Amino acid sequence: MPDNNQPPQQLKALFNNIVVEQIADRVKDVWEPFDRASFIKNSMEGFDSLTLKQRSAKIADTLYQDLNLDFEQSIKLLLQAMRNDNGTGGLEGYTDFAYLPFLDVVERHGLGFPKVALDALEHMTLFFSAEFAVRPYILRYPELTMEYLHRWAGHSEWRVRRLASEGSRPRLPWGIQLKPFVNDPSAVLAILDKLYEDENLTVRRSVANHLNDIAKDHPDSVVETANRWWLSNNKSAQWTVKHGLRTLVKQGNAGALAVLGFNGGEHVDVHDFTLSSDKVRMGEEVVFQCCLHSHESEASRLVVDYALERPLANDKTTKKVFKLRTLVLEPEQSVGLTAKHAFRQLSTRTYYPGAYAIEIMINGQVTAVKRFEVISL
Repeated sequence: MPDNNQPPQQLKALFNNIVVEQIADRVKDVWEPFDRASFIKNSMEGFDSLTLKQRSAKIADTLYQDLNLDFEQSIKLLLQAMRNDNGTGGLEGYTDFAYLPFLDVVERHGLGFPKVALDALEHMTLFFSAEFAVRPYILRYPELTMEYLHRWAGHSEWRVRRLASEGSRPRLPWGIQLKPFVNDPSAVLAILDKLYEDENLTVRRSVANHLNDIAKDHPDSVVETANRWWLSNNKSAQWTVKHGLRTLVKQGNAGALAVLGFNGGEHVDVHDFTLSSDKVRMGEEVVFQCCLHSHESEASRLVVDYALERPLANDKTTKKVFKLRTLVLEPEQSVGLTAKHAFRQLSTRTYYPGAYAIEIMINGQVTAVKRFEVISL
């Protein structure tokens, strides 16, 4: 199997002839008439030009066609072929991507058999999270699927509980957008109400990401929900709230800041804001420092971030907010801050030579700006 540390840009290589042969062996073990050689040959045709999801879909379509059985019979065999799970639900590393074609069979060929399909996904998510496969069922059979999602939210198995949240996220990356929930999140908030203080951190992380999704369209509903959860005084719930409000906090949303107990900042000055250099070479770092001084009449609880404005390849600019520090500042108190930012190329972020800026943000509001230049080596 591929190395778990394989770079994301090579993910499509996870579906190769070795994986296809392993899938063929699994199915052959439980269904003697299965034509192993034909399945491998048909699955691999034109593989090189396909993306990861396209490869998985091709394997799934070929598998379903070569089984040559009705959907319910096919699913019974595929569930047997998946054997015993390893306890991760496909959430650790990349090796469990080999199970994705099994879920794709359900997603692509089971819409005419919703109960069979949803029962299958409840089991298959133990092997590889079914958050993508369940989404067409939410759109086609909303009432039935919501019944399943609510039931899953109370399941004894954490991977099934996670599916209740992750599968219904309105703006799940890589997934079909659930526009009904984008427009009105009340139905999914009712699911999250069952999960926000879950004992399992992975489930709570999904809930937090889900809440963060909803905040993009319905910040007031999210603040109201988060405040209700926060007042439970449950540490797990408060962890979920902190992570779920992260975008609203970076945006300086007053309601979100109030839920987390941040206050003041309007009368906090930033002075002695300096950079180590006004020209930084690519691959090096800039060190910046500043001093905060409070003129507030009472103690302020502050979240201090910095935003990096940088150029893109298309002559546009973008801005990303980075965490700096949270602190309590008493009236007339001063505190110094020092940080650094490295301009090393990352798989998730490319730096280009040009004009940059660092902004100091206090409770989401820009209070000071320094501009500089990043130059080529």
